[in-house]
Amino acid sequence: PSNQVLEATSSQGAVATFATPTASDEQGSVSVTCTPQSGSTFPLGVTTVSCSATNSAGTTTNTFTVTVQDTIGPVFSNVPSGVTAEATGPTGAVVAYTTPTATDAVDGDRPVSCEPASGSTFPIDTTPVTCSTSDTKNNPNTATFNVIVQDTTPPTLDLPSGIQAIATSSSGAAVTYTATANDLVAGVVDVNCNPASGETFPLKTTTVLCSATDGTNSEQGSFVV
Repeated sequence: PSNQVLEATSSQGAVATFATPTASDEQGSVSVTCTPQSGSTFPLGVTTVSCSATNSAGTTTNTFTVTVQDTIGPVFSNVPSGVTAEATGPTGAVVAYTTPTATDAVDGDRPVSCEPASGSTFPIDTTPVTCSTSDTKNNPNTATFNVIVQDTTPPTLDLPSGIQAIATSSSGAAVTYTATANDLVAGVVDVNCNPASGETFPLKTTTVLCSATDGTNSEQGSFVV
């Protein structure tokens, strides 16, 4: 056989199979034996296979080599398909994720480092996370996934539970009230109410409709005067 180059499948190397060489003399075919035999596990590195055939005149030997190399980096598993989190403040959110694992055919389990790390504060955006590893032969591998921090939470309205006022004229009464709103990301936001605070409310029950937005998400609420 010609020289062989194989990729290691374990820390022991790799199993190499090859066709047994043939030999013949004036009498016909002669049996051939090779050491190591086909189907043996060959270690990492270069191994010389010696094949010999013997007849009454003596022994003839020929050789070829089997090279077992490690050129493949570790294989990742448990890589998140993606992580989505809700913003908890203007800087985004602290996101914890499960760090992927990596196993090498030769070296077994290998350490993995990811950037940004699990537990970092991720901004309101799509942030790629890159995880890297290598084996003892410096064969690297990387895996990536996205962390998405979104703001889908509307502001929280703080409205009066209800207001009772005494009419000051046949038109009713001028009523003032306080309505506020706070957003996790935007902080204090404006509240728009109709009828507005300070307007004259008629002699009846009037529903005040209020709304607030953080620019993306809106919230509505009401109370009666």
